[in-house]
Amino acid sequence: MPDTIHYLRHWSRHRQCLGRRGESAEEALKAITGVYSTHPSGPLSLFARVQDFTEEDFRRLDEQKLGLRVPAMRESVYLLPRETAHRAMAASIPPPGDPSWARRYSQSGRKIPPEFFEGWKEEVLRVAKEPMKASELKKQADVPDDKLKFVLNRMAFEGFLLRIGADSLRSNIISYVGAEAWLGEPLPLENTAKAQGWLAERYLHAFGPARIQDFQWWVGATKGAAVDAVGAVNTVDVGDGYLLPASLADEFESFRPPQTDAIDLLPQWDSYTMGYAPDGRDRLASSDTLERIYGKLGATGGNAFGVILVNGLARAVWKPKFSGSKMQVEMDAFEKFPDKTMDKVKEEFRKIALFLNAKSVELR
Repeated sequence: MPDTIHYLRHWSRHRQCLGRRGESAEEALKAITGVYSTHPSGPLSLFARVQDFTEEDFRRLDEQKLGLRVPAMRESVYLLPRETAHRAMAASIPPPGDPSWARRYSQSGRKIPPEFFEGWKEEVLRVAKEPMKASELKKQADVPDDKLKFVLNRMAFEGFLLRIGADSLRSNIISYVGAEAWLGEPLPLENTAKAQGWLAERYLHAFGPARIQDFQWWVGATKGAAVDAVGAVNTVDVGDGYLLPASLADEFESFRPPQTDAIDLLPQWDSYTMGYAPDGRDRLASSDTLERIYGKLGATGGNAFGVILVNGLARAVWKPKFSGSKMQVEMDAFEKFPDKTMDKVKEEFRKIALFLNAKSVELR
């Protein structure tokens, strides 16, 4: 592996389609496996990766059924390409009917009496032929109000329901629809070990060179499962246990970082900043800034805030909030930006505000 982390930062930025290198949302989703489905994080993750990306482009993923929102890595809900969503799900989530689901939903806080679940599931599927919000399902499905939330959650995790994006890119009031009604067929089932091998290859294509422990943390697998999954991939070790698919070895060796400064604004929970084990985030951030990016758990876990990358290195965190038609951005820079860099950052925030249908942006 090259001695300098600078090389790895630029390579990873290249593989993640940052700098709006993707020609379409579908291409970007395939290249990086998927993005978190939460709004506005999911839309903004694609906005950072797709050229000339619009709200209409994002909505097309739902309208044309090109992307599916399903539970996947670390039991988080991802927006994934339709043709591979079931594989990521099978690699990360127990299959429908697995005994773990009954145990999970027998806990007092989300208890679903097992003798009632199948009947309630069929009742929801009877109604959810088209996307419906939970408030609408509550009126039409014969399921107790205090149990509906947990029934919907379990059905989505078992693959019987799909989530559909909210009406606004800023909102997370999602809808639900029966998977078979939406797709014309049930979500395909796949062997867990086979799916994990496939997912390991996709991970190393998008996030490599990376270590087995990075893949283990990202997918939420056991150490043994991670070792087996990565072992099924034809890899090369570029140094210190950092693995890359053998098919990318020549491209990695010949890659040259760009000479011009690159600015990327990534949202909270971006798939890239969430893609490595806590002790493997040095390509993204220096050790003294991890807590500012990932909170107090930065050294052991944590969820990433929005970050501003300068040449692949996190140099600030940011958080948007909206007041009417104004987007207000709170920015915490780790050190003062040069005027030229700050001008580029402001322009990127202006573009984001327009994408999210805000008429103005205020940077604090």
